[in-house]
Amino acid sequence: MPKLYGWVREVVPESPADHAGLQPGDLIKTINGHLIRDLVDYRFYVAEEELLIGYERQQDERSVAVAKRADENLGVLFGEEPAPFIRQCANKCVFCFIKGLPERFAPQPGLEHGMRSSLYIKDDDYRYSFLFGNFITLTNLKELDWQRLDEQKLTPLYVSVHCTNPELRRKMVDGPRAGEIIEHIKRLGDMGLTCHTQLVLCPPINDGEELERSIQELTALRPIVESISAVPVGLTKYNNMIQPTGDLPALRPYTREEAEVVIDQVEAHQRRFAAENPDGDPFVFLSDEWYYITGREFPPSEHYGLFSQIENGVGMTRFLIEQWNRTRRRLPVEMPEPRPRRITLVTGTMAQPVIEGFAQDIREQVQGIEVNVVPVINQFFGAQVTVAGLLCGQDVLETLKAQDDLGDLILLSRVMLDNDGTRFLDDITVEEFKAQLPTRVEFVRNAQETVEAIRTLAGLPAATRGRQLVRLQSRL
Repeated sequence: MPKLYGWVREVVPESPADHAGLQPGDLIKTINGHLIRDLVDYRFYVAEEELLIGYERQQDERSVAVAKRADENLGVLFGEEPAPFIRQCANKCVFCFIKGLPERFAPQPGLEHGMRSSLYIKDDDYRYSFLFGNFITLTNLKELDWQRLDEQKLTPLYVSVHCTNPELRRKMVDGPRAGEIIEHIKRLGDMGLTCHTQLVLCPPINDGEELERSIQELTALRPIVESISAVPVGLTKYNNMIQPTGDLPALRPYTREEAEVVIDQVEAHQRRFAAENPDGDPFVFLSDEWYYITGREFPPSEHYGLFSQIENGVGMTRFLIEQWNRTRRRLPVEMPEPRPRRITLVTGTMAQPVIEGFAQDIREQVQGIEVNVVPVINQFFGAQVTVAGLLCGQDVLETLKAQDDLGDLILLSRVMLDNDGTRFLDDITVEEFKAQLPTRVEFVRNAQETVEAIRTLAGLPAATRGRQLVRLQSRL
């Protein structure tokens, strides 16, 4: 049976739902006669001021009228995923991350728990694109999907284009209607919808002249296309595209020299767009990996505007640096006796230079503290995988156990864990991880939480009490 969305987990006290008599355990099935299939439906239909809510309580069908302000929340929290039965991808992209994972049920050395099962879900769901910024290919939309996009104005969407050359995109994406990407984006525009786009570049498949063509043709679709990001292909030791497929060459990472060429090519467009736009918007952006590969300086915050593709790694490092610079003034002046206190900052190898800079700030601002930065080499996926978000618990544990002194506090990026903050990629739980270390361990989302953890080590109250923390977490 289809899993219905709408099981009420909690009702906010004194909310319209509370006053209407809704209770935990109720199943909201309709709003003003419209079936509630997922969070998108709920958000769309609950925006009205006059609501007739159809719900089920202990197999008893009921309804209740609710009056509220248009900007007022109904006051219910649900217990299911935002979109039950996620729309999975039918494509076979040559660079798909699933191809970089070990075979799902194959035993792996040192992998007692197996990989986290959710890693193997190939998401190509326009609802998740609208809700969370997940990138989709637009190849699996049926006519009813297009009608829903039009009716509910689900915008902006995030679209994986990769290239606009129809023949090449069919080869790279290897999916139904892959060559119709320009027509699909135009159809979004006809509905009044917009999108952010990405080009996952694979040398020498879709860079060079193909990159030039993609930028030019996507530029012609402005303002339907709000931005373009160029991202280098990410590969692990498990990728099975190590041999040519068809007439496409084997995948490989970018060299520094090749990355320099891509940056120069894109920056030429950025300068032109920035000069044409009153707000200086460069329109086409480079993900942070290009600057790490080449060692070039990251652009200033103004370059990224609203950071519309930050979850795609575009401007994340600059955002983190600016966030740290604003937050570090709340660091304690000194540590209490006995001194010194010692903290260990754990990161992936890519961001080590940035984290080293933060560590030096802490040493200079806090008396009686020692800071050790520990970069973890990714043994599981291969040393070429350098971001913290793809570190497995076993690699982090092995690296930390090899340290002579872990000190009084270990700080790790929360992005190493799943959404619930309970498991690593290799399914090691946080409790199992902490039990194997003799030192206090904290997982932090951002600069604010890093400072808060250091303040608690100094015995100080939270500096952000009464404030709302920014919950964007760095994948570095």
